[in-house]
Amino acid sequence: VERATRTELDQPLTDRYVALPVLGSGAGGSLDASTVPRPTVDEGRVTDRPEVHPYGLGSEQCAPRFLRMTLNAAPSSTQILQKSGLPFGAVLQPFAAVRLPGETAVPVVQFGGGGVVRCRRCRTYINPFVEWADGGRRWKCNLCYLANEVPSEYYCALDEYGRRRDAAERPELSCGTVEFVASADYMVRPPQPPVYVFLIDVSYHAVSTGMVATVANTIRKTLDELPGDVRTQVSVLCYDSAVHFFYLAAHLSQPQMITVADIGDIFLPLPDDLLVNLHESRALLDNLLERLPQMFADSQNLDSALGPALKAAFQLMQHVGGKLALFASALPSLGEAKLRNREDSRAQAGRTQTAAKGSTGVPSSHAPNLLVPEEGFYKKLAVECSRQQICVDVWLFGAGFTDAITLGQLAKHTGGSVRHMAGFSAPRDGAALEAELRHNLTREQGWEAVMRVRCSQGVKISSFHGHFFVRGTDLLALPNVDADKAFTITLSLEENALTSPTVTLQAATLYTSSCGERRIRVNTVAIPVMSTISDLFKHADVEACATVIAKLAAEKALAGRLPEARELLQNKALEMMQGFRAVCPPDAKHSNAVLLPESLKLLPLYTLGAMKQAAFRPDNDVRVDERAAALMHLECVSVHGIISTANPRMMPLLVELKPPLGVAGPSGFVNLPPLLPLLSERTLANPQGVFLLEDGRQLLMWIGRSAPPAFLVDVFGRPSLDGEDPNSLTIAPATHSVAAATVHNVLNALRSERPGQLSSLRIVRQGSPEELLVMRCMVEDRSVQMMAYDEFLLHCHRSVMAKVA
Repeated sequence: VERATRTELDQPLTDRYVALPVLGSGAGGSLDASTVPRPTVDEGRVTDRPEVHPYGLGSEQCAPRFLRMTLNAAPSSTQILQKSGLPFGAVLQPFAAVRLPGETAVPVVQFGGGGVVRCRRCRTYINPFVEWADGGRRWKCNLCYLANEVPSEYYCALDEYGRRRDAAERPELSCGTVEFVASADYMVRPPQPPVYVFLIDVSYHAVSTGMVATVANTIRKTLDELPGDVRTQVSVLCYDSAVHFFYLAAHLSQPQMITVADIGDIFLPLPDDLLVNLHESRALLDNLLERLPQMFADSQNLDSALGPALKAAFQLMQHVGGKLALFASALPSLGEAKLRNREDSRAQAGRTQTAAKGSTGVPSSHAPNLLVPEEGFYKKLAVECSRQQICVDVWLFGAGFTDAITLGQLAKHTGGSVRHMAGFSAPRDGAALEAELRHNLTREQGWEAVMRVRCSQGVKISSFHGHFFVRGTDLLALPNVDADKAFTITLSLEENALTSPTVTLQAATLYTSSCGERRIRVNTVAIPVMSTISDLFKHADVEACATVIAKLAAEKALAGRLPEARELLQNKALEMMQGFRAVCPPDAKHSNAVLLPESLKLLPLYTLGAMKQAAFRPDNDVRVDERAAALMHLECVSVHGIISTANPRMMPLLVELKPPLGVAGPSGFVNLPPLLPLLSERTLANPQGVFLLEDGRQLLMWIGRSAPPAFLVDVFGRPSLDGEDPNSLTIAPATHSVAAATVHNVLNALRSERPGQLSSLRIVRQGSPEELLVMRCMVEDRSVQMMAYDEFLLHCHRSVMAKVA
């Protein structure tokens, strides 16, 4: 009996697994595609499931939206972690917004003159997991185990269980997520005011596509919503072959443009009057932004002096810091830091190689690696921006090559983001840009921030991943940190084994709020130490695991090793499947069945989905800028952003479009239609079908050629869509019909789960060129170079069996 319940490593066997029988034998074996694991509606929301938390999800644990562990149980030894193949790490999103039912706001604590209570050795902040001794006069740090004196003003007696009697009344002792009001000790200068500088490309393509008009109108409509108070400052700069400044002093009757054509030695023509107080110069800003599109409407200027324009913006902001939003439609072509069209160079190299060797047309290995930045200027400037507390967001709109990977260095090292909207057209993309830009500017954010992550003795941080600049060895500099930014850490054990019963992780972010208050947001989570591989799998978080692996792969790809990044994605899944099979019961382990842990049954699907996205897809139709922007997005996106990209949600709309659909159920979640497999033969092959699809970045409604006229009348108010411009189609008002109201409710529910990302609905007709957007989301399909989902599962199974043998 003992031999039958333990493995060669003297490990207990698991009793929780999914077995998928292989039909047939040998190379001709197959899986029943209808039985492979797929997410439920609730799993599609990427919620944090309570069953992986041995301590539960009580308030003393950090809310998962802020800090999410790959394993909610720490391995007791390095050997167990290695044998399992599981990643050990965490995803941090310190300013995550309330997104799902049951999530609450962060409590704020003011300690007063005594300052925040911290461990005097490791500087850990007081938290719910410390131990109390000596009648409440001492507390033992749960990270370094030092006994600390309790300040007299903070003393409280203990109850019969050794807990402070006031614990429930103190958020820092009862909540895993808390925000402390920082004292003057945490300031090196007065708190920074919110500063927004908009640097807008006004060359011909930027104007003719409607980008300038959309950006200017959105900024103008958003001015009243910008976070901050009477201290908020704003400036607008434009550039083409010259740099255009705008004098906006409050005493003027209208704004004045000053053009500096000497880009070889750029300077600020009015150093003190270009960055102005929003409230004092509000009328002038309105006037400027309203007139801006017309000011450059007749421009035929094709040049872009981006380097000098960036230096001008830096000079303008360096004394105070803030947020710089760059909007570019053309490759920098003039002045310092101009860039060449490397995409054309690589294509030419590929043609030369093909002609010389008669090859198959695959680009030459000697061609430049376009995922490696070319010009060092942008990284150097980004480092200087980080030192001066300047965050750069990069928005790219060009139809041609804009070298997103090089320009993206500005965002990567300053805590910013990169958004690529290739071939922007205002009629088609304007609503999406307006919604995303509005969200970008108005979401919760912290200024001049730094973040440090601390762990219990015996555990160490192996690496950090995301958009930041590292000061020293472990302090992340974040000139701006917003609600959507996520950071990833990987963990390892300092010694071969852990002796403590629990492991604690604490992430502290010191920042200035938009209202000018210095604060410290502290997230703390404690997990038990477990000595069995089966327990590690039981407490694995599949979404967090998939996220950490995708971010590791993205970093490898951005180092110029894209093939290795794809291999990493697949190999990590194989290692976990192999490690799990070793702890399965003998009858299951030796059977010809695909074995998956219950907690990680969706990992192969998420892995395959990631491999088929633009970031990693091997197809030649992925443009360099599209891939680079997708990889940089992966670096700093949240868990639900990763999963929704790897496994989009597709749901039918030819269902009963009436309550309870579209209405919140007992759990607080809105009832949604069932999720469909991402297989085109079961969805897009139906000319009478109508489906809703979202991948975290776009919201699509696919409509078959023969969609029922009754549905079209109920939802669009017309019996046919033939001859209609899809870009102008909108859902009928909610008052039109119960079906239209239900569709609006479903769309709003999806948007609330993906804040700022799904604002505009794009209609896609069957057979139209836009159908490619939907086809790329069919991650379960077989493609030219990639397997179907059931084939991938079988491939992983055979690889695991070969290694076991």
